[in-house]
This record gives sequence, C-alpha cells and structure tokens, in this order.
Amino acid sequence: MRKLLTLSKEGKLRLRAPDGVEIEVQTTRRNALLLIDTSGSMAGAKIEQAKSGAIDFSRSATSKGYATALAIFADRAAMVCDPSIDAAHFTRKISRLEVGLVGGTTDLAAGLVLAAKFPELAVVVIVTDGQTNSNKAALDAAARLKSRGVDIICIGTDDADSSFLKQLATRSDLAVHVASQELRSAITGASQLLRSGK
Repeated sequence: MRKLLTLSKEGKLRLRAPDGVEIEVQTTRRNALLLIDTSGSMAGAKIEQAKSGAIDFSRSATSKGYATALAIFADRAAMVCDPSIDAAHFTRKISRLEVGLVGGTTDLAAGLVLAAKFPELAVVVIVTDGQTNSNKAALDAAARLKSRGVDIICIGTDDADSSFLKQLATRSDLAVHVASQELRSAITGASQLLRSGK
C-alpha cells in the first residue's frame, strides 16, 4: 500500500493513503505570530515598511523551523493569516493589509488576547508606532502569554514608549525602538532572535 506525504498551505504535513484519506503528521514546527499595529498613524511608508519586513521575517523564520501567522490590531484585533510556511500564500495575505481595517486607535491588549487563543504559539513579535490605550491591560495579557512560555519581541517606532515595550517583552533586550525608515530591517532582524525550532 503506497502512501503520499503532502504539505498543506497551513504548513502541516499530511499522509495520504491510496483511498484519499489524509492524516496529519505531527512535526516539531513552531508558530510565530507577527502582531502589527494598523492604527491610523501607521499610514504611508510605515505600513509598507512593516509589510515588507513581515515577508522577510516569514521567509527567515521558515528556515529556522517556524510557521508564521499574521494578526493586526487597532480598536480591535483580527487574524490575517494562519500559521504558514508557504511564502507565496503569506505574501498574498499581507499584500491586502491596510491601515484602518480594524479601527484607528491602538488597543494592543486586544492583539495580545487574540494571540493567547493560539494553542501552540512559541513567539509573538509586536510592531507598533504608538502608545496603547491601556498599558495595564496589555501587560496583563502579555503576562498570561509569558506564563505559557511564549516569547514576546517588541519593535517600536515614532511615538511608541520604549520603557513600556521593555516591560512588555520577555526580556528588555527583546525590545527595540527604531526610526520609521528602519522598521523593515528591524522586523526582518527579529527572526534572528527566534529560538531554534528544529
């Protein structure tokens, strides 16, 4: 009886029997979530830098054994792309990203609450240019993720509060504040901070 090993768009290995029945094969791949601020202040070059950096990050993360998911936050949070190792699929999803899709303010806690819904999450990379509506709510949500062993990496630009981002991150050295024109390279570089997923 011959079986075929396939890879789904979600990055999951499946074993297909001749009768067409597929069984998911458990792997050691880990999930990284990019959590990108799409509030009004991210309009223009910043959102383009964030999108390009996210694509670069996903390619590098895949080579380190991670599938990359994408979520956005403003007034509320929403998933854009489930964990994937398919670069073309991820690029298509992020190309549709626009400022204002989920509101205009900066409710980081909403994004972190959404992140907590992932059962197999290894790391969250937060990208923001402003101050969140509630520091306490965001810190509480981050603490719940950290208690599960999830690493939090923070990348801030413009009005983002550096000291707050250092509190939010798993360790203070996992939080950076960069000029807006360096946002892409900072997001790309965050993939170098991922623990080995293989």
